[in-house]
Amino acid sequence: MRAAVLRSFGRLDYADVEDPSCGPAEVVIDVRCVQPSVTEVMLIDGDDVAMHSVLATRIAAGPVQFGGHEFAGVITETGNDVTGVKAGDRVTAVETLPCGACGPCSRGRSDYCTGPAVVGFTRPGAFAERLAVPESAVVRLPDDVSFSSAAAVQPLAGAVHAHADLHLAPGETMLVIGGGVMGLLAVAVARHGNAGTIAVSTRSKRKRELALEFGADVVVDAAQDVAAIARDITGGVGFDTVVETAGGSETVGLAGTATVDIAVDAVRRGGRIAMVSVLAARAELPTGRMREKGLKLFHPRSGAGFYAATTSVFEHSLGLVSRGSVDLEKLVTHRLDGLESLTEALAITRDKPRYGAINPAQVNLA
Repeated sequence: MRAAVLRSFGRLDYADVEDPSCGPAEVVIDVRCVQPSVTEVMLIDGDDVAMHSVLATRIAAGPVQFGGHEFAGVITETGNDVTGVKAGDRVTAVETLPCGACGPCSRGRSDYCTGPAVVGFTRPGAFAERLAVPESAVVRLPDDVSFSSAAAVQPLAGAVHAHADLHLAPGETMLVIGGGVMGLLAVAVARHGNAGTIAVSTRSKRKRELALEFGADVVVDAAQDVAAIARDITGGVGFDTVVETAGGSETVGLAGTATVDIAVDAVRRGGRIAMVSVLAARAELPTGRMREKGLKLFHPRSGAGFYAATTSVFEHSLGLVSRGSVDLEKLVTHRLDGLESLTEALAITRDKPRYGAINPAQVNLA
């Protein structure tokens, strides 16, 4: 089969590789739609962000299949021990795969696994025609959820995690910094989760309009003094919660750590900040100001997880899409065809403002 191969940082090309083998408890999935994440773009470029050292070690040993944890497809093969899904099922999969053997896993807390594998990062992902994943990671799609929406559901799961970490009480206020995919989805989840006033700051007029469509009450041009406006909106108190989504590497059009400073200034004393953006491995933060205000800072998980006895975060997120509560396809601005158009998809995702993109560019493989 054909797959994307990372030969060195900044050098991604395509090669014929062996088809994935299907273990007893695994399934093989034909990829129908995949999108690169901003984190994957930064790692391919060599930015020192999360999992950079893991990828550097893998590349040092030779070319690697890298990327592709946001995808959807159709099961074509199942292992002998697989009982819950079958060939022909339309599915996606969570990217984090617990080891099943460490102390937390053996005690039923696989969310604290000390050595998880990660689809697309530590094992081959969906930047390929096919991939194999454990049955435990597979999530079936509702009939009315498209491959495009399913490939884009992982960021929505991340927004659900951020909302859960913030413990947003009914009527509490929220400022969302950044009007990209994560910011807009944070708005949608908060609006369905009984938030009070929701404000969004972004430089893009188009994204401010989308923020209102997704449930924001107030939109602010990020070129203005956002912290001062935040105090005006809240009667001088500051927002109860802030979701920061715009920080990160300036090489992909993000704001560095400037938006973290804004978050700290805009939140009330004793408030909570969910930092969704992926900052450099050693980023400078206003820790003195954070301590002075008694703030709580959360780094939400990105995908897998459970909060209820009967559903996972991915299943819940797909349910939001199926019920029409969140329209993910409204955010997909660029659709390309064929695996090797991934090069263009990465370029679009790397510089969304230049291309007028909202969601990462998607690649259809069938």
